[in-house]
Amino acid sequence: MLHDVSVFGEVSGFKISGPHAYFTIKGKEAAISCNLFQYKRTYVPKDGDSVIVKGTPDFYAKTGKLSFNVVSVQPVGIGDLHAQLEQLKAKLLKEGIFAPEHKKAIPAFPFEVCVITSKTGAVIRDIYRTIRNVNNTINIHVYNVRVQGEGAENEIAHAIQRTDGKYDVIIVARGGGSFEDLAPFNTEIVARAIYNATTPIISAVGHETDFSVSDLAADSRAATPTAAAHMIAFDEAGLKETVFSYLSKMGVSVQDKLKASQSDLVAVTKSLSSSARHITDRAFMSEQTAINRMMGAAKVFITAKDGELEKALIAYGAANPLASIEKGFFGATKKGKRITSVQEVAVGDDLLLIAKDGKILTEVKEIQK
Repeated sequence: MLHDVSVFGEVSGFKISGPHAYFTIKGKEAAISCNLFQYKRTYVPKDGDSVIVKGTPDFYAKTGKLSFNVVSVQPVGIGDLHAQLEQLKAKLLKEGIFAPEHKKAIPAFPFEVCVITSKTGAVIRDIYRTIRNVNNTINIHVYNVRVQGEGAENEIAHAIQRTDGKYDVIIVARGGGSFEDLAPFNTEIVARAIYNATTPIISAVGHETDFSVSDLAADSRAATPTAAAHMIAFDEAGLKETVFSYLSKMGVSVQDKLKASQSDLVAVTKSLSSSARHITDRAFMSEQTAINRMMGAAKVFITAKDGELEKALIAYGAANPLASIEKGFFGATKKGKRITSVQEVAVGDDLLLIAKDGKILTEVKEIQK
């Protein structure tokens, strides 16, 4: 068995577990797993460091796995992959790809949301659950792509180009992983696709400590995919309560102003009547006639304004998508998408019926046209 062997390479996937650390040393064409027991006894590297490790090769016959037990770590400098990444960031920064003035605002009330991610991962389940906890109106669409491995960056960039302009907001997402796992999101092709998109894009890649090139290019960065869901999932019930509260206040305000106008008119009329007592009977009659005309005109004005207010409140109620549910009707959705025609369902489909006080899950038995 070889002892006191030195290996040069770039650190990747550095993880600490208790008193020990584990990572991979990578070269241009090869890599080996390393075990650093009692890691605090030597230099503690980080991902991207170029180092020289000394130790002993270890072969586990049961699994046929070769690893390297590290005794000491000597830093050399930043690794080639990380150096290339920093060069790419500098290039894109100079071109204005990360410029704050280019970033678009994320809409406060999006109804059509597209998530570009792997449809089989935990990410889309977390996003869907987080949104549905507070909102059943938002339509969630998934564009399935590979989020790691060679060529994944081309799929992601293509997905951004295909979905651009079709949704209110796009979320580009994947869970945490090693530097290599997140590599597709640290590419120029993805950064430029995000920059050129007209739709606001949220980048939600990795964990809170991970900052990718896509994060820098996107209109907004979310620390995690779940955080991205929180950014766009507005509280449906809270919004409804706020709207009705404002409507109520607006109606009271208009009524108060009308009452104040009536009071002012009565005061003016009384003043004119008092002055009329000091003029001739003929003049008094003329004055009284003028007053009556003013009162008549005022009543017509107030009646018209009352009618306009009533029409405005009725129009708002008719336009309010929640009003029909308040009256006892049901709203129907299939897989999160609102149903507006029998043409959109088939026998056997599962539908979610939304009432004012709850929801019903049902199955289509028959369609009548």
